[in-house]
Amino acid sequence: MKDPIVPTTSKVSDPLKKEINPTFFKFDPNHSYSEEDDKTYVYNSSQISIDEEEIEEEEEEVIEDTDDTSIDKTIEIEQKSVEVKQVTVRQFLTKHEIPRKVFHSSIGILTLYLYTQGVKIPQLFIPLFTAFMGVLINDLIRLNNPEINKIVTKYMWFIIRDKEINSYNGTLYYLAGVLIVLYLYPKDISVLSILLLSWADTSASTFGRMYGKYTFQIGKGKSFAGSLASCITGIITSYIFYGYFIPNYNVNQPGDIYWSQDSSYLSIHIYSIVVGLVASFSEFIDFFNIDDNFTIPVLSGTLLCLIVGWAHK
Repeated sequence: MKDPIVPTTSKVSDPLKKEINPTFFKFDPNHSYSEEDDKTYVYNSSQISIDEEEIEEEEEEVIEDTDDTSIDKTIEIEQKSVEVKQVTVRQFLTKHEIPRKVFHSSIGILTLYLYTQGVKIPQLFIPLFTAFMGVLINDLIRLNNPEINKIVTKYMWFIIRDKEINSYNGTLYYLAGVLIVLYLYPKDISVLSILLLSWADTSASTFGRMYGKYTFQIGKGKSFAGSLASCITGIITSYIFYGYFIPNYNVNQPGDIYWSQDSSYLSIHIYSIVVGLVASFSEFIDFFNIDDNFTIPVLSGTLLCLIVGWAHK
């Protein structure tokens, strides 16, 4: 009689005994963990019985096998990921000039606030001239010292364009234009000129970048979309300033307001259209490549003064 056949038991491999690659612990920013896709620790509990002490020993071995180099590389990858994100955000902000546009627009808001508080024009000369001299001195120092210029432009990237790295900052022209219109023109014309610089110029740049490719070009770097946006913004600005702020805030002295409905042949509607056209023309025109932060307020103020003076009753 033959011996009974005893079934042999196949050796079941322990998945926890499998060598674990230390690179498993590396952080991969392009891979999001999904528990359903991770089959590393999937096993049949009915076939394998594992003692808790063995699991602890395996975990200790894994920790010992993970050397400092692997940890350093993980940290380095995380740092590079953060740096890439920072550069991407900075490139987006710089490409669309968002910080500069926010600064431009905020000047208009500040101007209206100072107007409502009854601040007189002479009171603005000292702080504005001080700011002008501060920017001028800063530019003179950095433009004559390459190392200082590198540091300044690195930390002031949000306000200094690439083309201004080796030339004077646009803020200098902005302050110069504001000082001139405040000194030369009546209060309402000077305030309106600053508002056009702040808002009409910003809208021209914004809409020109967005929709300029869909319209024809009317000049170097100037599109019909940008000029139209500037014109519309100028019209709205005139209605807001002359239709709301001047009537509702009793902060003006005799002679401060150059245009009024009673003293001009131009109605508020005609005058606002004129303001829009002046804003668009001032933004479009190019005088010997002079920064438009200077030409827009000065040219707007000059044209409006001439037109309002011509239309006086």
